[in-house]
Order: sequence, then C-alpha cells, then structure tokens
Amino acid sequence: MVTTITGDIVHSQTLANPSIWMEPLKKWFQTLGVTPRDWQIYRGDSFQLEVNTTEALRIAIVIKSIIKKLNRKKLDVRMAIGIAEQGHRVGYISESSGDAFVYSGTLLDELKDRNVHLGIRTPWSEINDELNMMFKLALVIMNSWTGKTAEVSELLFSITGITQMEIADKLEIAQSTVNERIKRGAVHEIIELEQYYKNKFKEKQI
Repeated sequence: MVTTITGDIVHSQTLANPSIWMEPLKKWFQTLGVTPRDWQIYRGDSFQLEVNTTEALRIAIVIKSIIKKLNRKKLDVRMAIGIAEQGHRVGYISESSGDAFVYSGTLLDELKDRNVHLGIRTPWSEINDELNMMFKLALVIMNSWTGKTAEVSELLFSITGITQMEIADKLEIAQSTVNERIKRGAVHEIIELEQYYKNKFKEKQI
C-alpha cells in the first residue's frame, strides 16, 4: 500500500515570516524521512509526505498540533490522506504518481472548497464515508485547541508511551496541569479515534 498526506497551511499569508511554522514542521518531517524523497515543502505553504498507512492519522494529528501550538490567530493546517494499493515513485515525492497521490491531491482541493481541514480517500467507499464523518466531528475539537493543549497533544502523539509526568517534566508544569489540558481539549477522545483508525487498517492487513 502507498499512503500520502498532502497539505497546506491555512492563512499562512498572515505571517510575515514563514519560518515560524516551517522550521518546527521541517524538524518533525526530518524524523519521518529525508527530503525530497519522503517529504517535501513546496509552493511556499504546501507539503506532501509518504507515510506508513497505519500511522497516517497519528502523523496528521502531530502536524495539526505543531501548527496549533504556535497559537497564531487563524493559522491552521489542512490535510488530505490518500491511500491506494500501489504507486510510482521517482526521486522527488512531488513528482511521484499513482492513485494515492491523485487521491490526496484532488481531495485537498475539495477540502478547500468545503472549508474542511482533514479528510481521507481510499479505494473503499465505506471506509471513506465512516472515517470522514469521524474526522469532521474530531475537527470540532481539534480546530478549537489552544496552543497549550496542542503542545501536550504533540508530545502524546509523537512520543510513544509518554506519560503525563514525563510531559509535565518536559514542559516544566505540574502533572495536574497536563491532565487539565488533556481533559479540556478532549485529547483522550482523539487518541481513541487514532486507535480506531489504526485498527481499521490493521484488519485489512495493510
């Protein structure tokens, strides 16, 4: 299977200095692979990654958290996940072809028209319908995350098995404050969604 995430930064033009969002995003992308083979930022505020199918939603949530953590008015990220059975890879990921790349690229354009910030397209219509409805509900939560909640979410989704005490130590805050941010941002519910997504594709033995 081939899985891609194509995205763009929403209201990126509101920032005079794009490095504010680009540098932390690049730092995360570098943990996932090398550019331009595995990921690429192009046209100023657009990006594309090839990722493991079962990890795609987790990675998208980390990207969302990184951007929301900046706590800049209106700044957000829009992402389309495309999954297909095969694709054609070349040197640059932005020049690769196949259904996964087409799915994520065309879906991103549709998301822009509908003002939706996360979607998925696969060869299975029942999965598309189910997960896209779940994503819409999850976005009600994630779009309203404060910078402090997103900061906690980023650590939870990027470091496997991290505890609230470890997050508290990293952020130099009390564990009770970490717990409060998790509850206020309904992060546990997003964790449940991510696990559901992962199990859904494990069932297909992808």
